[in-house]
Amino acid sequence: MRTPLAAAGLVALGLLLMANPLFLPVSVDEPDPAYTHTVQPVGEGSVAGIESPVTGVENGPSGQNGSNGSNASDAVVAYDDLSPDARAAFDRARDAPEGGFGVEDPDERVESLAYPAEPTLGDGLLIVERAGERYEFWTRTVEREPGAVVAQRVFLQPVAFLVGFLAVVAGAAVALRGRLGEE
Repeated sequence: MRTPLAAAGLVALGLLLMANPLFLPVSVDEPDPAYTHTVQPVGEGSVAGIESPVTGVENGPSGQNGSNGSNASDAVVAYDDLSPDARAAFDRARDAPEGGFGVEDPDERVESLAYPAEPTLGDGLLIVERAGERYEFWTRTVEREPGAVVAQRVFLQPVAFLVGFLAVVAGAAVALRGRLGEE
């Protein structure tokens, strides 16, 4: 009687540990936001996994219609029309090796720019014309997970899954040994 109970207990414990992604990670802190600034030539694809709504717009002064049907020339902002802080952020992002930079302190954001989580043309995405070239200037808020949640996902979940798998195997071995011992 003890062997089937031990085997069932090991299998139940193992299944519970293997199902840990259903109940872990438990968020213990508020998300940690970062504010990003990215510059790329118009029509170069996507920024941070978001497909550019102005893809297909010619990089020049003609202002062709974009692939989404909006007239991108209506959203073009001359570089000189940007506020001094926005120009500095644009230049810093354009000159950065990765095509952008991020800040963590909300006070370091540029007052005249919007930082939405999902940028759209005119709200977090500006078409800036500088020296006859057009650039997409993206500003957005990125919610990063707290360090404790990252630790749970990187360390605790895989270890719990492995221990759970081994407990299921051990439960099967105990049940099989118990069954073989009865014969």
